[in-house]
Amino acid sequence: MNPWDDFVYRMISAGAAAAVQGGRRVVACYGDIEAEYNAARSGLAIVDRSYRGLLEVAGKDRVSWLHNLTTNQVKTLGRDEGNHAFALNLQGRILFDLNVMVRADAVWLDIDRGFLPVAMAHFEKYTIMEDVRIVDRSDDGVRMGIVGEGAGRLLGELGAPHLATAASLGMTKVTWRDTVMDAIRHDFCGPLSAELFVPHALAAAFWREVADNTRSVYAIPAGDDVVQVHRTEAGLPWPGREITNEYLPAETGQLERAVSFQKGCYLGQEVVERMRSRRVVARLLRGLLVEGAAVPAVNAEIHGEDEKTIGQVTSACHSIALGRVVALGYVKTASAAPGSRVTIISEGLAAEAIIADLPLVGLPGH
Repeated sequence: MNPWDDFVYRMISAGAAAAVQGGRRVVACYGDIEAEYNAARSGLAIVDRSYRGLLEVAGKDRVSWLHNLTTNQVKTLGRDEGNHAFALNLQGRILFDLNVMVRADAVWLDIDRGFLPVAMAHFEKYTIMEDVRIVDRSDDGVRMGIVGEGAGRLLGELGAPHLATAASLGMTKVTWRDTVMDAIRHDFCGPLSAELFVPHALAAAFWREVADNTRSVYAIPAGDDVVQVHRTEAGLPWPGREITNEYLPAETGQLERAVSFQKGCYLGQEVVERMRSRRVVARLLRGLLVEGAAVPAVNAEIHGEDEKTIGQVTSACHSIALGRVVALGYVKTASAAPGSRVTIISEGLAAEAIIADLPLVGLPGH
């Protein structure tokens, strides 16, 4: 067991609730979910992001090769710039999503750990004569998220105050205890956020210091439950939930963020372009305002007024901002108009719900 896994294990053994993300055990809640939520929204929180994987791609053909295998621009990205993208199969269905980040002599691919085997198999399949070398850097350090409106103050202490206003997935360096660490601007669950790549040997000490409430600037530890509430309120699709090989990019509502229509050919491009030009989408990701206190199960059926199945729930939680149960789900386009009333059938129980636009909750200052 590496030092960080041991640290997490001890926190859970001391009473913190546990969750699993990307095949790794993380803390779900430290005890006060509302305090954690508020810190991540309008204060400052620190979260464990070690369930994210990291592939490093080197070789002289790395940029052109990745450009042909992802939905977004790669060739036009400069050093320390990045963007969000999908990797598709020939049928245009999503294999996995990823963040592409360009470094001086390599490209980093940020991928959920649970999808790393799929990603590696996919990349190996389409590496023929190209000069490309892929190394899994997922365990080189510990990924930590600094979340909330107060993130800029902590980043300032670490020597990177500009990161709080940088473009999404912009990269820089921060320094702690004379150790230089990589950092990226990444609002991964909605609120202002940055992610730091902390060496294993320093990870527990860094976490303790940042969370020390005797400091003038300190972060409240927040668990994965808060991350899931925030990202559901923000309408952000999540790997394994809204992002699977059942869905197409146009259905996720992420075309503007993750797809370039100027880059030319890439794997699956014909299907994406056909759906855009014909404006035909079978279903859409929508928000659901659910009546009652019961949180629907994942894959719960969504029924229309005629009682026919028109979709399914992909994520659900109790929204702290709205004080009610909310959900995300894919709904047939013909039935997806905001304001439409539907019924969710979850584990044999029925709950009424209203279809809503995303995001369900706006962020401070927006």
